[in-house]
Formats: sequence, structure tokens, C-alpha cells
Amino acid sequence: NNIIQSKMRAIKSCLSTIVSYPELLQHEETLNNSQGAAGSVSACYDVMSWIAYLESLDDVLDMLKEAHENINNQSATSKKDHHVARTTTLEAAGRTFRISPILAPGITHTPAQFTKEIKQLIQARILVGERSVSLLPGSYKLWKNHLTFRTGLLDMSSGKNNTGSGGNKDLQKICNHNRIPSYLLTASSKFKHYHATVSAFERSLVRLHKMPRLWLMYATFVILYDPERNPTTVRRIYDRALVALPASQHERIWEECLCWVTGILPSNNSTGSSSSGSGEGGLSVTRKGIHKVKYGFESPLVAEWRKRGWGCGQLQSENEYIPTVPTETALRILRRYAQCFDTTFREDLATLCITRYERFGEAASLLLQLLNNEQPDGNSNGGGAFLSPNGTTRHELWLRFADVCTAHPTEAKVAGVDFDGIIRAVLKGQDVRSGGSGIAAGGNDLG
Repeated sequence: NNIIQSKMRAIKSCLSTIVSYPELLQHEETLNNSQGAAGSVSACYDVMSWIAYLESLDDVLDMLKEAHENINNQSATSKKDHHVARTTTLEAAGRTFRISPILAPGITHTPAQFTKEIKQLIQARILVGERSVSLLPGSYKLWKNHLTFRTGLLDMSSGKNNTGSGGNKDLQKICNHNRIPSYLLTASSKFKHYHATVSAFERSLVRLHKMPRLWLMYATFVILYDPERNPTTVRRIYDRALVALPASQHERIWEECLCWVTGILPSNNSTGSSSSGSGEGGLSVTRKGIHKVKYGFESPLVAEWRKRGWGCGQLQSENEYIPTVPTETALRILRRYAQCFDTTFREDLATLCITRYERFGEAASLLLQLLNNEQPDGNSNGGGAFLSPNGTTRHELWLRFADVCTAHPTEAKVAGVDFDGIIRAVLKGQDVRSGGSGIAAGGNDLG
């Protein structure tokens, strides 16, 4: 009973906040009018009516937050003149605000009361969003609008928070540098908001599980704001997305999943390719920005990581690359991608095994598969030599394979690569069989 009563008080507070704005009250009256025109549905079941209402709320919030930031800047620059009362006048949605540090006749709000007004309006915005998706649970537009607003409340630099002061921006930079959710350092109530937002994502996916954008937003939100930083939670979200979506949409999920696992961001250029930099012996991993090329915008995780300055540009740079996924989990995900979705990724997987994960035996086995032009299941393609999407020649693959096997002979032997036998047979010009695989040897391959 106490919980119900507290919720009812919160709803009444939100409604009283909305009623105080004449323009917002018009939207309420329109939506509550159950009598639609002849041959039309009621306004409460019209998606565009709710969108217009939510956009009006967003506009009012933007105006109030901008005024709040200006008031904070004025108070910071005029601390020595604190005896001088500055009055700020603002009109939003038909309501007039007169804000001053001294509550006098004609003054409607002090700065503290104005901050409380913004918080109440944010709660009212959440309530209106929940009402819209409860009446129209199959509307993608309403769910996306509602979830976008909720996810932005946890980021102090996104403009969706209640202050936007310089101190919070500095704190946000520190949190971004250390990859700590900023809300954990400011208010424990935001932890409840995190779980409420996760619940909203789960409810949206009950009917809209065929929408890849919602899956990407969900995974990005958990990656950025999960206080436990549990990679299993994120991995299961991507697994559920791959099961729910058709195969034609899997490339959108895999691109973002690889970004999360490896930390390598695609480039911003029009060609859609990005190199992670040189590693040992000039090795590099190339990321293709398929999402931006095909859809005109970057995936949510890539956009958020760019904004925060995350991701790695150099494969060997420990300062830029911060592992977010355990090594064994990352390798299992990358193996699954190379085996089930894109077999040409085996070259990049071999590079990552050499330069980052130090799995030299697996790298030697992968390079041997590429030289044999085998599928991951051991069957031969029968279509000639392996064509690298990165432009790597067969000669370069041979040299890379030889470098790995000579530098780490024990790991290569444990992985089932008989390098000594391969080299002897190649020098004799024979068709080599190693672990059931053949390498058509040529004199030019070994230089």
C-alpha cells in the first residue's frame, strides 16, 4: 500500500507540473478527448499526437536547461557581487518564469526551486512516455523516442541531465577516461533508473524484437552504464539479437559486437575501412564501417565510443586499448564470427592472436588454413588461392606463417602444425599434407 501511495503521489506531482504549462495542457486535453472525428481514431491512439506531445516536452526541457546553465554561469562570475540580485525572465510553453536568488514580489522561482522544477518536468516526461508506449506498445517511433530520452538521463554531458554545469562536465571527462558510469558517483537514485531503463528495453523487445536498432541501443546502454561491467550480460544480449533477427540483419549486430570485443573502431572515411595500426612486423587489423556506408549513420556503440574518445587506434598501444572482455571470451566470439559469418576474418583473427592475445599456436593453425584455402570445418574451397580482403599476398602469408612457427615452435607443434615437415616438403616441390591439409607449394612463395 505504501508503494502504491508513493507512486500515486508521484503521478499527481507530474500531472500538476504539466497542468502549469498551458501549451502542454492543450496536448493533455487533446489526448484525453475520447471522441475522434468521423472515420478517425481517438487522439490517444494516434502515434503522431504522442510524438508532438513528447517533442513539446523536450523543447520545454531544453529551454529550461539552457536557462539553468546561464544562471549557473552568471552566479559563478559574480560571486563577489552576491549582494546584487540578478533576475532572469523566461517564457516556456505559455508559462513565465522570473528567477532570482532573492524571493521577492514578482519572483516565481529561486535557482533551487528552478532546479526542482526541471527535475519534476523530467519525471513528467518519463510518465508521458510510459503512457504512450502502454497505449501503443507496437509503435517503433514511440519506443525509440522514449528509450532515447531515458538512456540520455545517465550521461551528464548529453544535455539530458538536470544541471549541465562546468563541474559536472569535468567529472564526466574523468569518468570517461576511467570508463566509470558517472551516475555511480553522483546519485544512488540513478541506479534505480538504470534498472528501470533495462526493464523498458525488455518490454519494448516483446513486440519489436525484429528491430535491430533497439537491440543495438540496448547493448550499448548496458555496455556504457552497467555498474557490474559484466561481459556475460552484453554477450547474451547480442546472442538474443542474432537469434531474433533474420540473417540479412546480422551484419549490423556483428559489426557492433566486434567493436565491443576488440575495441577497434571503423574509420570515418567514405571507403568504410579502418586500420587499427601496425603491430609486430607491420601486422594490422582492418575494420570496415558497413553500418555507416549502408545506412548513413554509425551504430550506437561506435558513436558513443567516438564521443568519449574510447576505442583503440594502435593495436599495440596499451594506453588506448582497455580490455573490456576476457581473453577466452573474446576469442570464442571471434572464432564464432570467423566460422559462421565471415570466413575471411580468419586473417584478422590470426593477427589478433599474434599481436594481442598471444595465442601463437592458434595463429599458426589459422594461417595454415588460409594457405590451404580451407574452410573452418576442414573442407577445401577448391577455388584457388585465398584472396585476402586486406590485400595480403600469398607470399606475405607464407612469411607470416614462417615467422610465427620459428618464433614459437612449441605452441605451433601443440596446435598440430608440423612446420619442419612442411618446409622440407616445400623445398622439394611436393604437395604437402599437414593435419589432412594440402599446400600447393611454389618456389616464389618462399622468396
